[in-house]
Amino acid sequence: MRKNRSARIFWGMMLLSWLTIPFIRRQHIKRYLSSTMFISFLIMVESYIAEKKKWWIFPNPPHPYLTGEAALLLGPFLADSLWIKKFTYGHFGRYMLLNAIIDTFFVYPFQRAMSRAKLFRVGTFKEYHLLGIFLLKAALMYVYQHLVVEKPKPQRALKNNAIE
Repeated sequence: MRKNRSARIFWGMMLLSWLTIPFIRRQHIKRYLSSTMFISFLIMVESYIAEKKKWWIFPNPPHPYLTGEAALLLGPFLADSLWIKKFTYGHFGRYMLLNAIIDTFFVYPFQRAMSRAKLFRVGTFKEYHLLGIFLLKAALMYVYQHLVVEKPKPQRALKNNAIE
């Protein structure tokens, strides 16, 4: 019974997140998707390590082949990352502030509610460690977007046509 409930909750979070994607312009999705996918790949590597070291635990995954972390990654994380970058990219302070607010909500009230529902719990990590990792990944995603995706163009020497 509990496994069914957890599957409904995880699939519901994924569905609700994906229902917001059509409201993001295609140009924004194209612009920000690669940095989101880069961090998603790093999170999947991190989740492998986290599972071995029991940093956090998803006791009732939504599907035998889909971990609870993958459900959060493919749903709320993906959509939230696109929305946050759409509204704040270009203003690092605002970007980090909004990420800090959302990540704090996830780490404290949301994670505690998930823990009470036996869907997710922090293992050997403390909550503030989790928040620190989330903020570090947010900063890394911004840096990747800025340095790799948006590649600053080298300044060309200005030709002085007046001298010719």
